[in-house]
Amino acid sequence: MRRAQPRLPALIFIGALLLRAGWVLWRWHHAGAATEFDDENLHWQLARHLVVDGSLVSDDGRYAARMPLYPLFLALFAAWRETGVLAARLAQALLGAATAWMACRLARRALGRKAAIVAGVLVAIDPFGIFFCNLLLTEVLFSAIAVGLVACAWLVLAEPGADEQFSAVGVALLGAAAVLTRPSSAGWVVALWLVLWLFDRDRRRGTRRCVLYATVMGAALLPWGLRNRAMIGAPAWLSTNGGVSLFDAVGPQADGSSNQDFLRYMPHLGRLDEVQTDRVLRRLALDEVRQDPRRIVRLAWVKFRRTWSLTPHVAGYRSGIAAWAGAAYTLVLLLAAVAGLVRTLSRRHAATARRTVTLRLHALLWLPVVYFTLVHSLFVGSVRYRVPLMPLLALAAATIVARVGSFRPGDAETDQ
Repeated sequence: MRRAQPRLPALIFIGALLLRAGWVLWRWHHAGAATEFDDENLHWQLARHLVVDGSLVSDDGRYAARMPLYPLFLALFAAWRETGVLAARLAQALLGAATAWMACRLARRALGRKAAIVAGVLVAIDPFGIFFCNLLLTEVLFSAIAVGLVACAWLVLAEPGADEQFSAVGVALLGAAAVLTRPSSAGWVVALWLVLWLFDRDRRRGTRRCVLYATVMGAALLPWGLRNRAMIGAPAWLSTNGGVSLFDAVGPQADGSSNQDFLRYMPHLGRLDEVQTDRVLRRLALDEVRQDPRRIVRLAWVKFRRTWSLTPHVAGYRSGIAAWAGAAYTLVLLLAAVAGLVRTLSRRHAATARRTVTLRLHALLWLPVVYFTLVHSLFVGSVRYRVPLMPLLALAAATIVARVGSFRPGDAETDQ
């Protein structure tokens, strides 16, 4: 069979980059360096302080309000002030295009050329992926990390030899990068290690790899924890924002959305440092969970619907052509991803190597989808939290056009 054209991933990358860079430049022409969300301002503050005085701290004096990787990324551009905002957004356009390229490469290697086209195009035209390139939020960076981590995990399972060892190192490094970007990903990363261990026929090898993953994670978090202990008196391995986020999600004022005005209505918090505030709010949040679990379950359903809403909840983006396009894209993608899973599961009599590979790929793709859906059924639910999951669902959708017939190593790479 003729080898799939090597130009395909490059074409996907170029198309995705043009869409994202075009959006960023259009928004720059109309709004310049203006930001839309409080988290954007916080991330830029952290980056600016890092460049100006060498300290990762917010304007209000918080040292561990966010994990460090995304502010470090923004710090590459923060010295350029307003021009740096444009540079950071264009860099995110590059990251978004790289995500589409990785999805295309993974689909071609695992599923064949047709699936590579489907996955690459779906990620390239993702309206939410394009939109978030212009926001100084973690979604674009985390999307790239998530796709890279899943790709390395699949290679660990499917590719024997030197690539397998290299991919295991990739799993370790990208798992650490995920947690250093979003602390909520820690559970997913550990669950992924467990899945890889369960799928590994050589338990001793799987165990050695888990030790590698955990060692790299510890080495990555150790400087962060030591720095936090020196600055705020506690290691704060996963930031000091967990208690605030949990109270925001389940406190008596919670409605499924994020509204941290309660910080202004609880004046006693002003006398506490960030570590004490985190602990107090976490304790109050857990008290709410224990006292009224039925309300927490009702809120979980609200948050689930918010996370998987077809349209955004921000008033300015709920209607219009862009909102309808995003809704149509989301609906088609979700239906196609589920159909791809059902199709793979229904081929029960095709007990082949190809089906096993495809099933394992589905397991890797759906694990973070289920995990983050559950996380944001407890914490605040929002469309933004599913943005990094969309490229993974695009890969699941691509299995619709993948053959689940006879398979030999290397066939996927050469499928027509």
